[in-house]
Amino acid sequence: MKNIDLKQLVISFFLGIGLCCITMPPIMAQEDIVEDSSPSQSLYQYSVVARSYGDSIVLRWLPQDAGVWRLASHYGWRISRIKTNAEFDANPADSSIDVVLTPTPIRALTLEEMKAKYDSTHFYVGVAAQALYGESYYNPQEANGFENYVFRKDQEQTQRQMMAYLAAEGHIDAADALGLRFVDKNVKKGEIYSYFLECLIPSDIVQMPIKTLDVENLPFKRDNNLLVPEILFYQNSPHTAFIYWAKNKLSGYYVERSEDNGKSWKALNDAPIFAYEPDQETYEVFGQTIGEILEGNVGTFDSLELNKKYLYRVKAFDAFGDYTPVQQSEPFEMADLIPPCVPVLDFVIPEDNKICYLEWYMETQDKDLKGFVVTFSDDPSGPWVEASELLPPKTRKWTDKNAHDRGRGYYRVFAVDNSNNVSYSLSQSNNIEDDVAPSAPKNLGGAVDTAGVVYLQWNQNPEKDVIGYRVYFANQLDHDFIQKTSQCNDELYFWDTLSLHTLTKYIYYYVVAEDYSHNMSKPSDTLAIPVPDIVPPGIALLQDYTQTDESVTFTWLQSVSNDVVAYVVYRKKDNEMQWKAIRIITPKELEPDMPFFLTDYPDPSPVNYNYCIEVFDNSRLSSGKTGQTTVRFRGASIINIPLSLKGSMNKNKTCAELTFSYEYPSKSDYYGVVFKSVNGEPAYACGSFRRGETSFSDCNVSSGDKVTYHIQMFLGKGKRSQKSDPVQITIK
Repeated sequence: MKNIDLKQLVISFFLGIGLCCITMPPIMAQEDIVEDSSPSQSLYQYSVVARSYGDSIVLRWLPQDAGVWRLASHYGWRISRIKTNAEFDANPADSSIDVVLTPTPIRALTLEEMKAKYDSTHFYVGVAAQALYGESYYNPQEANGFENYVFRKDQEQTQRQMMAYLAAEGHIDAADALGLRFVDKNVKKGEIYSYFLECLIPSDIVQMPIKTLDVENLPFKRDNNLLVPEILFYQNSPHTAFIYWAKNKLSGYYVERSEDNGKSWKALNDAPIFAYEPDQETYEVFGQTIGEILEGNVGTFDSLELNKKYLYRVKAFDAFGDYTPVQQSEPFEMADLIPPCVPVLDFVIPEDNKICYLEWYMETQDKDLKGFVVTFSDDPSGPWVEASELLPPKTRKWTDKNAHDRGRGYYRVFAVDNSNNVSYSLSQSNNIEDDVAPSAPKNLGGAVDTAGVVYLQWNQNPEKDVIGYRVYFANQLDHDFIQKTSQCNDELYFWDTLSLHTLTKYIYYYVVAEDYSHNMSKPSDTLAIPVPDIVPPGIALLQDYTQTDESVTFTWLQSVSNDVVAYVVYRKKDNEMQWKAIRIITPKELEPDMPFFLTDYPDPSPVNYNYCIEVFDNSRLSSGKTGQTTVRFRGASIINIPLSLKGSMNKNKTCAELTFSYEYPSKSDYYGVVFKSVNGEPAYACGSFRRGETSFSDCNVSSGDKVTYHIQMFLGKGKRSQKSDPVQITIK
């Protein structure tokens, strides 16, 4: 046998079998063959399988542990078989129930025996010899500590075991040389035989189980799982294709190629190709597509030429060294993935800022060149849009008559061949002066928070040459707008701050877009943003008040604030803690810029009454309670007089109509007061009537309110009537 360096053998063997990364010998995956069925509790295991041929039965086995494999190669294996009836009849004196088929244990051949029995060029036996007897390729001096030494030696033994098993898969001579195969020819067709396989390693070294197999000796029939599947193709580069087929129960494959429609064949691999499971490194080296193909297939790469048809055929062997029929592929031809020669864009010349002249050339023109397409982009990195139709292959010039409309940008010339492969030139600027302004920005929106921070945002302009935006503001619509941004801002939002100590209700903004040529767009729609109100309203100044024995009348000046929503008048006695609202007056009840008044008719009391007023604006801010005034009513005599009160809505349903009657025979002058309560609020004087009047109209009403009225007569000299019974009107 020729001497082979084991370390180089491992590397070259893996390279030779293509994409192989076996972690478990292929024989373990066989399912069509008879396996042992004996239970075992041993720590160390081995597998044994058998195949019948009618005239013989072949057994194959292998230990799972590398150390057990090395020991078993030395101590050997014993195979026995339960005697058949014919064997008992032939020798009745022998009462033993089994016959030893291997009186001499089956051991691996020594290196000298391998050299004597097999030719030195026998590749698989050479691999087996180097795996079992080759010098160690691991240098102990490389060890970094005892643990590392043990790990590296175990790794080497595992690799030796794997190489030996692959050699045994590849050829029956290697399996025989390694002592991993036995052929029983003393059998009859149709008989069932029971075999026992025993490892002869002493039990004080390793406890190994005895395996049993029952085999019916029928001629071997190959099913679809032991045939080469359909051959498929994937072209992964202009000159390289991956030839592959589905994984099944076969062990190794040989691939041949024909370039003359099957008249002659060329082998593509000397060592067999084995199936394997791709790992992360497979994807990194061969790419995503090849990695995914290898998940369920096995194959090899081949370098091919264009415009040429190829045939492939694959033959394979199984764990018993039996070869399959050849599987031949359909004809395969490489697709043209080679792009045309790259065009060179020589110059781009504008004229009158309206059109552009382009000219280009090619070092060589491909025979399958279909033509050229001129493209345009606003950016030198694309994306590119077709500016021309497909131009004939001999075209080297083109005029862009729409250059001005395209604006400033870049050209690139694409070359296209008949297989739609493309190449393209470098980009060149069109040197067109851009005098077209961008469109006005759209959908400007914003808000101001209570801290005075303004946030604006808007949509991006559709023009690709817009470099940014400028923001303008004003405090009033009729003021000049001032630029708020110090420079062009390329964001689609803007932050601003403003002082909230102002009477201004709104702050106004608009945005202008700017392009690379500094063309400015028209302003966006002006946005009016409400300014949060933190300034309280001005007070209602008490101008005057007058008092009688029965009432008090206050006159106030209206607040100077223009966002007042209500004036609230309060009253309380000296011995009371809380103010009570007795009247809410809204601005719509008042004459603009005119003083307003309130007359109150409190019940007589020995305790002083106190009055004040509070102003609220539409931000619910308060002026505070101001204008406090103290009034005392000594008391009045209550005289019972006949009173009646009725109420209804008028025909137009816009006013409440009251009718009443009273009887008081006195020559002194007297008058009556109409009191009103809305939705259960405190009653207040909403009007008065003179002696003799019997009706009153209240048009200051709102739909949906429930209004309650009563009247009271004021008779003079501190006298007043009792209050009438109330009437309630629902305003519709």
